[in-house]
Amino acid sequence: GGYPFLIKALVPHRLRACPMPFEKMRPISAGEKLLFAVVTCVVLCLLFPVAAPLFLGLFIGVAVREGGLTHFADLLSSTFLYGATFFLGLVLGVLCEANTLLDPMVLKLLLLGIFALTISAIGGLIGGYILYFATGGKYNPVIGIAAVSCVPTTSKVAQKMVSDARPDVLIMPHALGVNISGVITSAIFAAAFVTLLR
Repeated sequence: GGYPFLIKALVPHRLRACPMPFEKMRPISAGEKLLFAVVTCVVLCLLFPVAAPLFLGLFIGVAVREGGLTHFADLLSSTFLYGATFFLGLVLGVLCEANTLLDPMVLKLLLLGIFALTISAIGGLIGGYILYFATGGKYNPVIGIAAVSCVPTTSKVAQKMVSDARPDVLIMPHALGVNISGVITSAIFAAAFVTLLR
């Protein structure tokens, strides 16, 4: 994609090479993770009831994994995930006709999607700069690109660009946190749009 070029264009080499302090993270228990998933899901479902299935789908995996339901976690992460992906691709492939793909509206939607992802990436990098300057240079501004909720691709892109600038700098844990925050924020905005447009 174009994110590496965008990072090189908007973040100078010296800032891409900015080291991040190693912070010893407090271990978070499974109970705390489960409590977070349940409380957040309930609050968001009450705020945006029309998007409750979206939030449930987002947090059910955390609840199953942290609840210690290993058989269900294995089922969901392998059989169910691969089966759903296969059948989604199969159904879309069977139902999608050539004149649907060649419709000029599809090109407009693709260009709109590319534009939206570009604007999101620029906004994320601006957020990274704000964090960088607000903390006195403690955080690498490249982690802002991870706010685009393409998990874990944008986190890997951020780490790769930083590693190219300075191989000993590790930003992946922070970038993954930003990535997951982007996913949750995207779900909240999608719910707000669905609620307002309904």
